[in-house]
Amino acid sequence: MSTPGFGCYSEPGFTEIVSANKSVNKWLPGEGTAVLLPKAFIVPSNYLKKGMTINLAEYRGFYADGNKLITFPVGIGRMDWATPLGISKVDLKLENPSWYPPASVREEYKQEGMYLAPVIPAGPDNPLGKLAMRLDIPGGYFIHGTNKPDGVGMQVSHGCIRLFPEDIKIIFSKTNIGLQVKIIDEPFKIGILGDNIFLEIHETLVPRETINSYKSIQSMIESFIFERQLEVTIDWIKVKEAFEKKTGIPTLIADISIKTT
Repeated sequence: MSTPGFGCYSEPGFTEIVSANKSVNKWLPGEGTAVLLPKAFIVPSNYLKKGMTINLAEYRGFYADGNKLITFPVGIGRMDWATPLGISKVDLKLENPSWYPPASVREEYKQEGMYLAPVIPAGPDNPLGKLAMRLDIPGGYFIHGTNKPDGVGMQVSHGCIRLFPEDIKIIFSKTNIGLQVKIIDEPFKIGILGDNIFLEIHETLVPRETINSYKSIQSMIESFIFERQLEVTIDWIKVKEAFEKKTGIPTLIADISIKTT
């Protein structure tokens, strides 16, 4: 799970802010309450150097064109409508798209006592927003804007990936048909910036004993150090604290310039 460094800053999404401020009431923070906004992010391991990588665990996307890296928050599929993992590509770009909700979604609305039309035209009621890019994944999954930006950074969609209107405008303009998109679930990340090693830990989307243990974090760090043949002393107290708190904030766990004695 090694990473090459950090991504550039983008406005954080809802879950990122909540994770970084766990002592603050997420619905009623109180007037004058200080809130920490995450402004640095470790790039996921094996991210696409030319393409788009969506890391579901941190509700964040990374767009790279070989020279520049852009990172942005995303909304993802609900637990019962999970966004599929894997590598795909963009096969269609739409401006002011109409939404054709699948029968399964219309049935869900019906069971909840609501009517959903077979076609939702472009406009303020369209959940796709003003821009949308389809992935060549069976089921009709899109990366798109939204008419409800509050849902960006949350598990709210039927599997599609939502971006803030200002972010989808940038990503849409840079994306060509055929661009590869990699969707991953990587809750633990480690990276080097200068002489410092940082660890970033997010809550896992689903319980998985194989990666949810502190031992798995230790193994990841030890492998990272071994692969790079680094002589360094890890601050395991900070590692333990980062694992327990899971704030999603990069934590300094070692200084490479300080050699092991």
